[in-house]
Amino acid sequence: MNAIPYSIIRRGQPGVAGGGDQKYYAFVKRDRVISLREIIEEITAMSTLTKGDALNAVENFLDLIPKYVRKGHIVNLGQLGTFRINISSNGHEQPEKVTAYSIKGARVIFAPSAEMKMKLAELKFTRSSDAFDNLDVSPNEEAA
Repeated sequence: MNAIPYSIIRRGQPGVAGGGDQKYYAFVKRDRVISLREIIEEITAMSTLTKGDALNAVENFLDLIPKYVRKGHIVNLGQLGTFRINISSNGHEQPEKVTAYSIKGARVIFAPSAEMKMKLAELKFTRSSDAFDNLDVSPNEEAA
């Protein structure tokens, strides 16, 4: 398994004017975005599906997940994990005061499966050769 490269970034304290105390953190050095087209091409290379068949199946899949999540269902994708809707709302002293207007927002939550978590637990990391670019810290210092 390849190690995931990381860089080092400096961040201030959130909500503190001027940034407050600055600290250094590891940050995943992302190489590039993998497009749906690239994934479809890999699927077709691994199977007997044509590009059109694979694209059609994935497009249908992408239409169905929001359909079921909008209905309040948990969408279980087996070894991948689950999608579900989560809401945040204002609190009230009495239950009868809680209405749809109390809801501040909704978002979709993805929870990886136990198998996916095990695979993620095996990740290895390596410091990128340019991890210290644009920082006032030397490579001999350890990152936090």
